[in-house]
Amino acid sequence: MPLANAAISVLLNLVVLGGVPFLVYFTYQKWRHKRSFHEIARRAGLQQGEVRYIGYGLTAALVTVAILALWPPPLEPFLREGSPQRAFVGLGLSGQAIGMALLYGVIQTGFTEELLFRGLIAGSLARRLPGTWANLVQALIFLAPHLLVLWIMPEMWWIMPIIFAGAVFAGWLRMRSGSILGPWLMHASANVAICLSVAARTDSSY
Repeated sequence: MPLANAAISVLLNLVVLGGVPFLVYFTYQKWRHKRSFHEIARRAGLQQGEVRYIGYGLTAALVTVAILALWPPPLEPFLREGSPQRAFVGLGLSGQAIGMALLYGVIQTGFTEELLFRGLIAGSLARRLPGTWANLVQALIFLAPHLLVLWIMPEMWWIMPIIFAGAVFAGWLRMRSGSILGPWLMHASANVAICLSVAARTDSSY
């Protein structure tokens, strides 16, 4: 997939899964509670938060990248039709692969999903439920759409508990810090690493 097509896909995903829910949330908060943009953004996790939690997220991101580099997941499931990583097959660690991986991992999935699941959903649940229950519920909600992966790669069932555990940790970071920045670092690093792993292991120049 050319870089331009990847950018268009990112933009559509950002608008539909991130922009529209945030606009609905913003409109409700502005109309119903007369809150300022700054306050609405803060409630959605769009703030820096406590620095130490950013450090926790960065540490988790580095550990995730190291694990994926040392013990990469099986390659074959990512080569199938319907897998988002299939677009990276044969690219190697080229500029195009790196650009596409950053667009996909940092913005299309990382930022968009963290804004929706941790920023809006986890934030709203944390204001209505006890912390532990709010965290578990948001993690289950995050896991649900990821179960669709099993239609394409059923043998990757073992990754579902890892996704759930990651969502619990990301939810804890968001609720303690009030920010999606730490979870975003974690999420983006994992997705970028997997995309580049597929690109590197299918390098057509070898």
